[in-house]
Amino acid sequence: MIPDATRRPSGRRPILALALALAGTVGLAPTATASDHADPIDPFNKERLEGGITDLFVFPVLADGSPAFPFERTDGVSLASPDVKPRRPLSEDERSKIKNLIVVLCVRRALTESGTLRLEPYSYRVHMDTHTTVDFDDTPGDASAPAPAGEGYMFSDTNPQAKVKRPTGAESRVRYGGRIPVPSTIEDDVLIEFKLKNDASLRELVVARGLARSGAEDVRIVEDLKDLRVDPERITAWAGVRDDPFIFPAFFQTNVVAMVMSIPVSAFQEGTRDWLIWGTSHLGSRQIDHVGRSLRTQNPRFEFLNTLPPREHAEAVHEEHEHPGLLRDLALRFNFQSMFAYRRWDQVPDVMVFTTRFPVGFPNGRLLTDDVAALLAQHGDTLLLELSHHVGGWPRATSNDKPFLPTFPYLAEPWEDREVPAPPGLNPWNKAKLVGIVAGLIAFLVLENWLVAVLYHRRKLRRRYVLRRPPQEA
Repeated sequence: MIPDATRRPSGRRPILALALALAGTVGLAPTATASDHADPIDPFNKERLEGGITDLFVFPVLADGSPAFPFERTDGVSLASPDVKPRRPLSEDERSKIKNLIVVLCVRRALTESGTLRLEPYSYRVHMDTHTTVDFDDTPGDASAPAPAGEGYMFSDTNPQAKVKRPTGAESRVRYGGRIPVPSTIEDDVLIEFKLKNDASLRELVVARGLARSGAEDVRIVEDLKDLRVDPERITAWAGVRDDPFIFPAFFQTNVVAMVMSIPVSAFQEGTRDWLIWGTSHLGSRQIDHVGRSLRTQNPRFEFLNTLPPREHAEAVHEEHEHPGLLRDLALRFNFQSMFAYRRWDQVPDVMVFTTRFPVGFPNGRLLTDDVAALLAQHGDTLLLELSHHVGGWPRATSNDKPFLPTFPYLAEPWEDREVPAPPGLNPWNKAKLVGIVAGLIAFLVLENWLVAVLYHRRKLRRRYVLRRPPQEA
């Protein structure tokens, strides 16, 4: 039995997270740098990285193990004219050819020394909801017309009357893969837990609930990948160190710890077409991190969602938007909207939507080859695109630094271990300034205490003199 470790954090955690994220914006802490690589926020690098989830990939495959019916983009990932039309529906014949669902969960970013891993205290879970309704249709707000006056968003939205409900149907499709009308119904029907050894190999796989065939004879834990043949009728699982699959130059030539699973479609309830999928990491009973769609909880404005169950996400974002904490309010007034202001499309749960109704490809699931930095920028989430230009070369990299494998486990071979130099420190002049500031503060405190002591001593002596002085003769 896997305990439910999700719980609402105390009010201090969002405030602390916001303070640390705000510190990052002014150069006191590392800034966010990737899909889900940079959360939970830990500016002083005191927490171990084994609990941090980096990526979640989900895609269907055919009997030969190749991705089934990937979406072919025709807009060139255009920022000016993005394609927002519904994707063509898959036919019943095409759906019948889908044999397995591949799930890839990656943790421990920027790994270069695999011998230092400490994975055994942690557990990692994949959650799947197959009952919550997902809508893929346009809504009235998708009619092509200029936005009404007052639709612009800065600090708050105090006049919701006559406003278009956001995100709209088409907007939900291109941002999140679909619209979830009632987020409060989200609950995992399928729960799978990974436990790893310190060498990153799979120690235990527990199918807690939800799959028709999950007995010992139905689960194959792979140790040796040589000459591997995946049985499409059994759950196949493997874990180990692989190349970081995220298409983002800052993490090129580094590794991650990857957990890869192939699940027969027949193991799910018959007729299942829609999945809501998310991953979590745990240290004992404490949930550490959460991943759903790329570039959600990694954003500073969503950091507090990392320890909440998805059914509470939309309400929590709405509450924080309507009643912001002091630090968030100050950040907004000091023009930090890009990091801390909630957008009209933010009040949705952080889950990955995957459906077999349409071809796979972000945001309908996620293929290893999906360049999510560019795809997210098409519709306003530009943080990753800008950073990928900043940390990469010219022109911007749009594919992984190593080719992916055509079959299980799909991720590229790992890079060899190497020692990484320490990150750059402060400029010597700035170090001198800080030393001077600290020395000045110490000198000021010493001087202040000395002056207080001297004045107090003089006052005490004066009072003694006045009390002991003999009275004057008349």
